[in-house]
Amino acid sequence: MAVIPVVVEDWQQQCCGDAFAIGDRVSWQLRYGEGSRELLQPAERVRLSLGAEPIPDSDGAHLSSGELHVFWSEPTAKNGLAEVVGVLTEERHDNFGIPPTVGYVRRIRRLAMEHRREFGTRVWHQQPGTETFVEAWGSEAEVDTRADAPADADVARRDVGLLVDLEVSLG
Repeated sequence: MAVIPVVVEDWQQQCCGDAFAIGDRVSWQLRYGEGSRELLQPAERVRLSLGAEPIPDSDGAHLSSGELHVFWSEPTAKNGLAEVVGVLTEERHDNFGIPPTVGYVRRIRRLAMEHRREFGTRVWHQQPGTETFVEAWGSEAEVDTRADAPADADVARRDVGLLVDLEVSLG
């Protein structure tokens, strides 16, 4: 058994998510992308060696070990063994043609990050390395989508989702 960090983004959970709590058995589609390497501080990241195989009619690869199945959106290798460093994200809107990961929720934390406004626009960007956490018992913990700054500010802290420790059986 291994405990894998999984980010469940607020917009995914609010749109189509089923409620879950510590101790629940869940079945999720998981995704890994190179951008997740820097999403969280090193202490919150995972390093895994997983089997990789191509997905027919896709640019992606299927990473797996035991009950862990992950869609890799930008693979550097599609066959053999792949080294994954970062955090996985739960995906509710795409079916990648791979089995879901089945595991048990062992810990839930609300995740907030600093965001910076792109100069002269209404576009905000998450700032890796600025994350803060608040322990939660379930996915229905209060979500605050408001920024903690005035509307004309260029920097604000916002809730972005949940960081879930998911226990899975690795082969």
